[in-house]
Amino acid sequence: MINLQELADSCIECNKCLDVCPVTKVTCNDSFTPRAKISLLERIEAGKELTEDEMNNVYLSTRCGACDDVCPVDIPITDIIQRERQLLAEQGREPDKTGKICQNILVNNVPGHMDDAHRFDWVTNDLEIAEKSEIAYMGGCWVSFAQPEIARSTIQLLNAADIRPMLLEEEKCCGLFLIDNGHLDEAAEHARKYVDYIESQGIKKLVVSCPGCYEVIGKEYAKLGRKPEFEVVFSLDLFSDLVSKGRLQPRKTTGTVSLRDACPMRKENDVPRQLISAMGYSIEELFEGTVCCGAPAGVKPNFPEISGKIANLTLENLQEGNTLVSYCPFCQYHLEGVSGEPKPAIKDISTLLAEQTL
Repeated sequence: MINLQELADSCIECNKCLDVCPVTKVTCNDSFTPRAKISLLERIEAGKELTEDEMNNVYLSTRCGACDDVCPVDIPITDIIQRERQLLAEQGREPDKTGKICQNILVNNVPGHMDDAHRFDWVTNDLEIAEKSEIAYMGGCWVSFAQPEIARSTIQLLNAADIRPMLLEEEKCCGLFLIDNGHLDEAAEHARKYVDYIESQGIKKLVVSCPGCYEVIGKEYAKLGRKPEFEVVFSLDLFSDLVSKGRLQPRKTTGTVSLRDACPMRKENDVPRQLISAMGYSIEELFEGTVCCGAPAGVKPNFPEISGKIANLTLENLQEGNTLVSYCPFCQYHLEGVSGEPKPAIKDISTLLAEQTL
């Protein structure tokens, strides 16, 4: 078994994690650093009292993974943060909002103030959806409730390629928030029930629009003990394949768009660029590498001001007049909510591709 305390103790204090952490960038506070986070593990395991700043620091992390990527001694910093949150939850010390969101996912199948009865309000009569198929589409919570145009564009593009997917009548939140916050036993049970249901529908391929859903269902569920027997496909990967085969033929245009990457797919970001280039757009890179939007893992509900400042790292780098292109619905939701006036145009690649193809 991996000894996380030994790994935390192996820190050489090189400060590389401080240079890339979005929380550290916007707070300029030595208390809120990845290095300071992992230094708390031993005290949390012992149930010792934490100062307000120390407690906040554990939850001031989007678990974007930027710190993991640069650590020269390969400390799994985000795993240690997850373990600390797991311990605090077991000790009854996690933030109230975090606990309530976790319960909402487990009881109501949604992470926020959403009504699961309206999950499929995005479905319109022009969409060709099968009652039964080996291919299913899962929009995910943020698409279904906040960006319905992404779901509609996805189905329209699939239909244009003669694909008619079914929907998951009992679609649920994937449970990423549970995993980020150390509720691993509940996440494992949630995963088991959800995968059992999807497999019971005879589904062989599940298409998802959200990078978080893709990572969780496609990779994290196996770590929780319930590996799906179906294939999980990120929608952009499927679109790229359909474009390469000529089943989708986007029209060429001109102009420049600004692209922000999704943290869960920071190491798999070639396909979004290929699709944008296939449409004829030039790409303005906002950052060297990936910089988190600042919303995930509970930062947005627990620390809205800091979350907003992190979002502004993207908005401040955006060239005036450029459309900001995203492929993470949660990023889009967050950035739209914190941007000032006039609001920049923000589009998901699925929507952009539908505009240039249909």
